Amino acid sequence: MNTTINELRENIKFQFSISKQLLEYHLTSLDSEEYLWRPYKNGLHIHNQNGTWYADWPESEDYDIGTASIAWTMWHISYWWEMVFDYAFGKGTLQRQDIVCYGDVESAKEKLVSLITRWERVLTELSDNNFLSIKYSKWPLADVEFHKMASWLNLELMKNASEIGYCRFHFASEQKK
Repeated sequence: MNTTINELRENIKFQFSISKQLLEYHLTSLDSEEYLWRPYKNGLHIHNQNGTWYADWPESEDYDIGTASIAWTMWHISYWWEMVFDYAFGKGTLQRQDIVCYGDVESAKEKLVSLITRWERVLTELSDNNFLSIKYSKWPLADVEFHKMASWLNLELMKNASEIGYCRFHFASEQKK
């Protein structure tokens, strides 16, 4: 049986819906203390330098870089989503340093909600031909059909939502000690 473009799109939207629900679950009661909590000294985190927040950038993805903070993970979600939007539908000039890093949890949540809304619009409004074409796949996956890019983004969101949840469990268990 051949899968139709509508079935493919609906499957990707379904995957996204599940990933989004997991993210929303972990963000619902997230407060500033948890957001800025750093599980380990050497884990990826955000920092305030002269009133501007910036995110660490790993030199490698080895395990010894440590567990990332929730703040860094939320910035990272913004990073890859903004990059996909810019390279797929914008000028394709955005750099990591251009991605705003928020020192407060509410601004970070609002940013993710805006990216979710934008992504839902793309998944619904992109034409069938463009959904199947490589036209909009430039970062981080070049020359793949856009539906594969969308699947990657869903997986990345699920992974990052899980990391936020893991960090929240870690925070809660540390508070009980």
